[in-house]
Amino acid sequence: MRGLTVIYDAECGLCRRVRDWLIAQPKWIALNLVPSTSASRLYPGLAGRNFCIELLVVSDKGGVYVGDHAWIMCLFALKRYRAWALRLSRPGLLPLARQAFALLSNNRRSISRWMGLLSDAELQKELNTINAPRCYGTDL
Repeated sequence: MRGLTVIYDAECGLCRRVRDWLIAQPKWIALNLVPSTSASRLYPGLAGRNFCIELLVVSDKGGVYVGDHAWIMCLFALKRYRAWALRLSRPGLLPLARQAFALLSNNRRSISRWMGLLSDAELQKELNTINAPRCYGTDL
């Protein structure tokens, strides 16, 4: 295996931050990071899948990894984290890794908000729910 395509949600601030982190890491396996909006065009065989729900990784050999297995594959590709990937994939730790990755994935919008990583679209949606007080006594 020489390359992995990582399909991520470009509208999620945390996902974009993880993308940037992955790009900056030294790698054993090349990573091609693709926003979920382009996934159906690149992988028509995966059409109908909601790419924004969970991380998805496709290997150059045709393997498809979803959720916790996708996270482990990303770690496996990185020089500094391959040992962690191998450790987390062991039968005793895989259930715990699965829980940790599920917790992260299921709460990524909240985590993005807490960390100030909202996309412009998410920030606009949040701001639209706020009724700003009108300033009286000014021409504005």
